[in-house]
Amino acid sequence: MRINVLRKVCCSIVAFAAFTAMVTSCGTADTGIPVSSELNVTTSDTVAESSESSTELSVDKVIATGIELIDYGQNLKGIKVYRDEREIDGMLYLPEGNGPFPVCFFAQGLGAPSIAYEDIAESLAENGIAAVLIDYPADDGKYSYVTEAEDLMAVVDGVTSFTFIYCRNIFLWGHSFGGLTVTYAGCEYFPYYEQKFKGLILLEPSFEQSPDMFAKMSQFGGKVLILTGTADNSVSLSHPDLIDRAKDSFKNADIRAIDGEDHYFTGAGRATMIQATLDFIFNSMEKE
Repeated sequence: MRINVLRKVCCSIVAFAAFTAMVTSCGTADTGIPVSSELNVTTSDTVAESSESSTELSVDKVIATGIELIDYGQNLKGIKVYRDEREIDGMLYLPEGNGPFPVCFFAQGLGAPSIAYEDIAESLAENGIAAVLIDYPADDGKYSYVTEAEDLMAVVDGVTSFTFIYCRNIFLWGHSFGGLTVTYAGCEYFPYYEQKFKGLILLEPSFEQSPDMFAKMSQFGGKVLILTGTADNSVSLSHPDLIDRAKDSFKNADIRAIDGEDHYFTGAGRATMIQATLDFIFNSMEKE
């Protein structure tokens, strides 16, 4: 079901039943951004687990001040996350069952609609992985990967406060400009999420737009998968040196080239890309 149809449906705040699967692995031994305890969660009967605070870390904290869930049925939820006066909208695709589920957050190409990645999110949900598509707001018509990373982290903080999300199995997936966003977010905020961030999936990342990004890559301690195509306008052909440099700069990164695909992965290799995403998450997640 497409989002433009779903948004015509009368929105109602979803009344979740109390969940029996509590995320006990996100206890006080873990270090997180101290914001979830301040969240104003407007869904009924949903127990939010407080992120752990730390006053020793100097990186500026991203604060999610509120989150709303809107029920569209069929395990599809609208989300509204607030950080101060800023509202970030998105969609949450949930697997069948009560969880807790691993979760993957998406950052799309520059200015692209999140709906363009719905098939990937649906595939993840069908295979037991919650997926979050985010509509990143522009500032005066412009996009900044730093601002998008802050919006992303506010959504991460809000969504992982729910006990049906396994907060120690967080993955970030970014395409093109979104690859910059999740690289920056994963590296910059890893000190808060080192027990929670398990991996980055970077599809045709536009590293050429930020040469300074390579210096940050060693800060990320999880696994990284870089997916490229082999067609004419793919990153692997236009900037192969940057892809190789990224592999060397991350602590644990692999590159996979998919034959015949261009920058947008709209061909037959899209299914291969989706399966590679699934395999990476399954092989990288923390097992309960």
